[in-house]
Amino acid sequence: MDMDGLQTQLSTRFGLIRGTLVSLKVTFVAGEGRSLDTFGTFFISPDWPPGRTFLGYSGLLDSIRFALDPQKNHFYFGPNA
Repeated sequence: MDMDGLQTQLSTRFGLIRGTLVSLKVTFVAGEGRSLDTFGTFFISPDWPPGRTFLGYSGLLDSIRFALDPQKNHFYFGPNA
């Protein structure tokens, strides 16, 4: 994986963490209909503490239309018009 990107630091509840912003292709695989290819910006750091990761709104989810159905645990998505 090419890790070229913008070197930066992120202020977190764990303090400042240094890392790299990397743009990567992301495929949302569809259970029904068509899958969606898009690009997202990810913060990559070897110093990130173990535990849960998360999808951020800025840099990924803001480029698509999406909806959540927590009762069915479904994630609906499509291209941003």
